[in-house]
Amino acid sequence: MSDTGAVSLADAVLRLVQNASGKPFPPSAVEDLGGWTRIASEAAGLTGLPVLPLVATLVARDAQPGDTEAAAAVTAVVDAVVATAQPSLLRDSLDALLGSAVVTQIAGARLVAGLEPVAAAFLTREEPEAFADLASADALEAMTRLVAAGHGSHFSLLALLQKFTVPTAAPMSRAVIRSVSTAIDVWPEADSLVGIVRVLGGVDAVEGGDAALAAAVESDAAWVLATASLLRSLRAVSVQDMSPHLEDAARFFGVAANAHQRPDAVPMLRVVEALRELTIGVVSSDAMGAMATKPLSVDALAAVREQILRFSVDSSGLDHWYTDNKRAVLAAWTRLVDDLDQMSEQLGKDGFYQAEVVVRDLLTIYISARTFRIGTRCADIVGVQDLIQPVIDDGFASNASHLSNLEEYAAELESRGGGELDDEEAARLHAARSIIAIARRVAKGGETPGKSDGGAPSVPLPHLLGRLVPLGSADEHLLTQISPATLTALEEQLDHVAAGRSHLNLAQQELFDVLREALSTSPDYKDEVMRVVDQLLLLVINFVASRTGSSAGHYGYLFDTTANEDKIHEDLYNYLVGNLGSRVEYEVSHVGGGRVDIRLKFDTFAVHVEMKVDDTKLPLSNRTAYLKQAVTYQGNDIRIGFLVALRHKAFDPTGPPPHIKSLIGHTAFAIDGDPEPRHIIHVAVPGSRVNPSNSK
Repeated sequence: MSDTGAVSLADAVLRLVQNASGKPFPPSAVEDLGGWTRIASEAAGLTGLPVLPLVATLVARDAQPGDTEAAAAVTAVVDAVVATAQPSLLRDSLDALLGSAVVTQIAGARLVAGLEPVAAAFLTREEPEAFADLASADALEAMTRLVAAGHGSHFSLLALLQKFTVPTAAPMSRAVIRSVSTAIDVWPEADSLVGIVRVLGGVDAVEGGDAALAAAVESDAAWVLATASLLRSLRAVSVQDMSPHLEDAARFFGVAANAHQRPDAVPMLRVVEALRELTIGVVSSDAMGAMATKPLSVDALAAVREQILRFSVDSSGLDHWYTDNKRAVLAAWTRLVDDLDQMSEQLGKDGFYQAEVVVRDLLTIYISARTFRIGTRCADIVGVQDLIQPVIDDGFASNASHLSNLEEYAAELESRGGGELDDEEAARLHAARSIIAIARRVAKGGETPGKSDGGAPSVPLPHLLGRLVPLGSADEHLLTQISPATLTALEEQLDHVAAGRSHLNLAQQELFDVLREALSTSPDYKDEVMRVVDQLLLLVINFVASRTGSSAGHYGYLFDTTANEDKIHEDLYNYLVGNLGSRVEYEVSHVGGGRVDIRLKFDTFAVHVEMKVDDTKLPLSNRTAYLKQAVTYQGNDIRIGFLVALRHKAFDPTGPPPHIKSLIGHTAFAIDGDPEPRHIIHVAVPGSRVNPSNSK
């Protein structure tokens, strides 16, 4: 520990800054300053000093769960931050604290309690005070992010937002508008706060309102009113009920795009106009006719692609703290446009299914555009941060994904037709088609629930199927001919795919779907094998995501140039045991004439995992020897397995880890004399990494 007793904590931090020469603080920084105890005892003296954001960043970086001394220091620093009046110091310090899952776990509620009076003080000031007003605005936005993540009471937040009843200073108006927007996303009961946005943006005139103040935030207000209308459409119970909200969304996106030239609003306007035309066509039973309208024309779709490309170039610096996932949004927009384009080329397909695909894509866009990161209350070992996203309860948009998954499953069964389906599969196909037909009629709207034919009481369907065909639907009696076992099998299919995708972000979900599609050519990939392999894909994707996002303090072997196969073998084994329990077996002999590193034993089959450490730069798909060994274990079992390699030289150790889509792939490996190839999911885990703080 350095001799810090002769200088103040602030001076000690400045000395540390000078010694760091522009680099991040060294791992020994807390000790160099005198330890957690000194930070806890002297943090109050940092209030309002320029070094406060540096100390906030340090405690956010180094505080660990369960360390009581670190927790005391975090609490003291939090108190110093909320007592700071300078808006720039407050904002920078809050950004650091809110980015740490450990800090928000320790002091999330304390931060909310300290920030609320800072935000509310704005309402009691008789005259504008520029610095104080900025601090109040930043406090409100930080408070909103914390409350949305589960810290403090959201009722107090909603009550505070309701007090802004006239246009006011631009910084606070923007903060209120963004906070209302997030509140609407997270809590359906906050929908009434849309009126606050209308007032602040000058849409609704109020006594004592200042038109100039409203005009300064009209752009933000138009965007939020548009997204609120879009959210209402996604929460609608039928396509018919979506239409008026889409009209409102198009009107407000039009103001944001045309009057204020917002680059983020232009593509959304075109997308909403296209969906509006499609839903009108669905309700009028002329979905294919809608494809010929201007918003869905080939030229219009090409224009949307151009707008997306232009937005990808101009999107830096958008002033929305909750829209920091621009790449995900762009990918979602592109996917939707591609789906619309494909629909225009396949007019023979069922119109409602295609409309449903678009709604599903639109929901993906909305969630991608509206998410923001915040430290969680229940942080895992890697400190993974949750994404706060809209609550879409029982609306058609939420059901669209389930119906689409059911349609895809039915299409997959049909593709294997020609007498190849057994009796159970044929029953599932017939049941799926019946449910899809009924669900389409229900979701178009206009039906009044009632009793089944003959007045007999209805028997509830399994949960997800019951959302597609609610109790009392007019055609519900048609489902009485389907056996409970078949309904249960369909429910399991929907539930498994939905559960897997719900734990993945946009890029991971697309990877998950690509891998599933690649495996679909395997005759073994069906029924129980499909469910198990999908679960393993989900686990492997999350394993790679957590390891590539970790620091040296959590998985040291990834930063060790001498780490051998045993290290990743043990790590993956422990990870799988934590999720699958005793089904996971370590180094099982006499499998395929050898010893498999990990075997996952299920009732009627096993999945084998081959582990390697690799010092080459060749793609795993070209490592024939590895693939041969991995597929050997499939000789007397299902023809699907995994190859996982710790790769020391395949990637730049000083740069960021590669994108997850380049780390996990699929290879179909042909065997002489065998008409069916073996399928391998190959997984590369970057090793020999250099901690970013040590990079030159």
